[in-house]
Amino acid sequence: MSSWPEDELTEIAESDDLHVAPFREDGETYGTPTRIWSVAVDGNLYVRAYNGQDSSWYQAAVRENAGLIEVAGMTKDVSFESVTDEALNDRIDEAYRAKYQGSQYLDSMISERARSSTIRVLPRDIFDRLKAGEPVPMDDPGYQKISEEVNRTIGLKRKLNTATDVDEIRHYVGEIIGEEVDESTTIFPPFHINVGKHTSVGRNVFINHACSFLDLGGITIEDEVMISSMVTITSEGHPVDVDRRKTLVPGEVVVERNAWIGAGATILPDVTIGENSVVAAGAVVTKDVPANTVVAGVPAEVVREL
Repeated sequence: MSSWPEDELTEIAESDDLHVAPFREDGETYGTPTRIWSVAVDGNLYVRAYNGQDSSWYQAAVRENAGLIEVAGMTKDVSFESVTDEALNDRIDEAYRAKYQGSQYLDSMISERARSSTIRVLPRDIFDRLKAGEPVPMDDPGYQKISEEVNRTIGLKRKLNTATDVDEIRHYVGEIIGEEVDESTTIFPPFHINVGKHTSVGRNVFINHACSFLDLGGITIEDEVMISSMVTITSEGHPVDVDRRKTLVPGEVVVERNAWIGAGATILPDVTIGENSVVAAGAVVTKDVPANTVVAGVPAEVVREL
């Protein structure tokens, strides 16, 4: 998750008018934003509910793990994490004492009931939201961050696809995806990827020439996977409805251990390729592939079990 910019956190922490609203499963807020007590400790924002864990907003925040805050004239998408560490809660108590000294509600803020509802509030950028599977319209103000990341990846891809040995290729793939690629993994260029930061590649993976990954929704390639040439894996789609068609709809793709994807296959969003399974050449996979099966066709269907 993202961390708070220092100036933003200071402005939020000094305010006595922070309102919080968790999201429901449908993406709408759970009721109207509720005014809540907040403090900053070690660069993090924390809130507590007056009614403790009985608070309806607390239960919604823990259940859905996402929402928004309104404070100081701004609205921010956020995520929520429960805090159970007693030592950290002691320090949060001290922050409440310092901020709300003299308040008639201070005893309630640091009561055991309130401590039980302590939540860390983290900002969510557009990448966090996409990785969580949230649809994002093209006019979303966070889209500029995607453009910046794409430009970074374009520059690295140029180096990747002109590299002259597999070690150099692994290095540039690691730079693109933000994690080291194990020396047991082989990737042949050209290799195409639009962003990279939502791709993870395991050990002893083989990816052949001219594969294309669209990874904003997340692509996980587990150990021992083989991917043949000209395979497309996309974790991004769009609604069919014309009025909403420019909305980006992410859906994570997971290729489980020891799976084999044949040449020219296409894997669509929100799909898991099961362990040991085989996707035949040219198949278009639109739904999960069971482990230990072979799928083929357009759309792909199980043709045999292994």
